[in-house]
Amino acid sequence: MPLKAVLFDHDGTLVDSESTHMELWRRAVEPFGGFITDDEYWQGLLGVPCEQNAELIIQLRGLDISVDTLVDAKLRHTDLFLASGCFPQIDSADLVVRDLAESLRLGLVSGSQRVCVEASLKGHGWSELFEQVVTGDDVVENKPNPASYLAAMELMGLRADECVAVEDTQAGVAAASAAGIRTVAIRNQFSASHDFSPAAVEVPDLAAAGRWIKALL
Repeated sequence: MPLKAVLFDHDGTLVDSESTHMELWRRAVEPFGGFITDDEYWQGLLGVPCEQNAELIIQLRGLDISVDTLVDAKLRHTDLFLASGCFPQIDSADLVVRDLAESLRLGLVSGSQRVCVEASLKGHGWSELFEQVVTGDDVVENKPNPASYLAAMELMGLRADECVAVEDTQAGVAAASAAGIRTVAIRNQFSASHDFSPAAVEVPDLAAAGRWIKALL
């Protein structure tokens, strides 16, 4: 079937948010006597939904707090950050998004909270470019479960063979691939050890992903 749409991930794919999220998690867990190392974040927490991250951190540090308590702390720190701005763009993000929007429909499928995604769309002037946005707030089971991608396709009236997904983490690649979608995996310094074997192709950056997708047209 002809390609009709591109479904983009948000964190690490369109915006450089992961380093900020790591710092926000550190601020959230510190009052409870916890901490997170760089390796723990990049190896186990990158691309994982908020509730799962909280559960993993509590287990790692043996903290005597609930998942909801840590999630609430993280969300408060995230809200404070977003009150003064949004996450910066990944290199070439604006160019790639606008170029593909000229010939394809765009959707955004993120494991993040909607407040983070909406801040990026508004801050970078992308709101009108994305036909549908599905976030971690919209599904019961987040990535690597395929529910968010299945929801996006249903909202857009598309089949999996009419879409390409763009992801930068193992959880994201697993989610899109499980939904039957050809997936472009972007391997960066943070996802160096991730398993991208289910992806249709692996590329070094977003610009290369854009070129691969354009070649399908």
